[in-house]
Amino acid sequence: MNFTIKQKLIGSFLIVSIIFGLASFLSYQNMKKTNESYDYLIETVSEIRSVAQSIQTNNALQVGYYRAYMLYGDQSYKDLLNETNARIDSFIEQGKQLSTLQETIDRLDAIAVANNAFKVASNEIMNDSVANKEEAIADGLREIVPISTSLTEETQSLHHWLKEDILEPRTEQTKSSSAAGLAEVLVLSILATLIAIGSGIVISILISRPIVRLGGIAKQVAEGDLNVKTLKLKSKDEIFFLNQSFEQMTNNLREMIGGIANSSEHVAASAEELNASAEQSSKATEAVASSIQEVAGGAEVTTTKLESNTKALGAIRQWITQISNSSSAVSELSRQTTTEAEEGDRFVEENLKQMRFIHDSVGRSNQVIGSLSERSQEIGKILDVISGIADQTNLLALNAAIEAARAGEHGKGFAVVADEVRKLAEQSQESTKTIAELIRVIQNDTEESVQIMGEVMANAEKGVKVSEQTSNKFTQILTSTKNITPQIEDVTATVQQISANIDEVSVSAKEISELAKANSSSSEEVAASTEEQLASMEEISSSAEALASMAEELKTIVNRFKY
Repeated sequence: MNFTIKQKLIGSFLIVSIIFGLASFLSYQNMKKTNESYDYLIETVSEIRSVAQSIQTNNALQVGYYRAYMLYGDQSYKDLLNETNARIDSFIEQGKQLSTLQETIDRLDAIAVANNAFKVASNEIMNDSVANKEEAIADGLREIVPISTSLTEETQSLHHWLKEDILEPRTEQTKSSSAAGLAEVLVLSILATLIAIGSGIVISILISRPIVRLGGIAKQVAEGDLNVKTLKLKSKDEIFFLNQSFEQMTNNLREMIGGIANSSEHVAASAEELNASAEQSSKATEAVASSIQEVAGGAEVTTTKLESNTKALGAIRQWITQISNSSSAVSELSRQTTTEAEEGDRFVEENLKQMRFIHDSVGRSNQVIGSLSERSQEIGKILDVISGIADQTNLLALNAAIEAARAGEHGKGFAVVADEVRKLAEQSQESTKTIAELIRVIQNDTEESVQIMGEVMANAEKGVKVSEQTSNKFTQILTSTKNITPQIEDVTATVQQISANIDEVSVSAKEISELAKANSSSSEEVAASTEEQLASMEEISSSAEALASMAEELKTIVNRFKY
């Protein structure tokens, strides 16, 4: 069966990948088992051992509560004993839920039986101790101590069994399983590595050997030897098809070199004949070109003079056009200036009206602020009266308090009223001071506002005067621009008439110049065509010589090949 290079490479890599995948799968399974074992050891066994330790601790506690009750007879110790006993039962149930081994459940059941026996016996003895304490203590030594000892031994046995029979063997088993898994992965990895190396060596030999031989044949062809023997390959892969293509290329190259050799001889003979014909045509063309150049020289002189006259008329026309454009621009600018002067005069009038309105508004504001200052002074006087009334009220309240003190027990109610009146008078006096201070600030601000409004009034009057002067200036500008505009329009009309006359003369001059140019151009075209023909003949002659030289070089190159 024939395989391509692609199939060989894919197959070898696929085998190595399968082996590595198998190794990875086994490693994963081993790690999974190890993790499950460790999870059981760490979580389940450790928690059950913790439960056993808690049972042992609570057993010691309930024994202590029993002894305390027997010594002191306190009911709280009995309650604590029952709570501790119930807690031991809950730990036993927790251990059963965690465990999956029947032996662990059986050991926990034995602990539960002992714990229940301790509860029953201890409660009976504690109840009997009320009637006969000494006899109850003796019964406790006979019954409670063995049960407690049995409970402790069962708990220790469970703890020891979990350590010796479960934890340590499982740990050793996990280590052994992990070591075996590592050995399997190592063996598979070594096997995959060896297969990869072997397949790489075999495939590289299968690929490189025919390529090296084909490279030697290509080197012979590059040196010019086309009589080479091709390879005989059995496997039909990419190298097989490359060898077939190289063989076909060599055959085609051999045929092409033979054809080029025959063609180069014919080209050399044709190039010599073409060179001889080109020399004869060049001599005849040179004579014709000389005659046509003389005709073209006379036409050029006539054309030059006509062009000079046309340029002069064109320059005059440009000057007239510039004058006309400038006149039109000045006329338009004059009209725009008139329009803008009218708008400016209207804006100045509006500004003057606004400044007068501001002047009037400032005057009214000044009057209002002056009136506000007068009202503030009147409020100050009223506050002085209120302050005096508050002082008098305070004095009257003080006198009333003195009279109430003199009246003794009968004047206490009046003294309270007098004290409230005094406080109200003091508050009124403080409020009056605050209002007086605010009025003083308002009066100061009002005086400053009066001064500022005076300055604004003066500035408004100056603005009115300046606006009136500006309005007068705009009126003068408007009158001047209206007088200038008609004069500029007359100048523009005259310049446009001159420009029209110049245009007519310029058109006639251009027509004459165009006719002269046409004659000169025809002569130049004939001369140029003749010169081009002469140049073409020279190029043909040069190309014929180059072609003959190239034919000789081609023959030399072809002779290097063996075909």
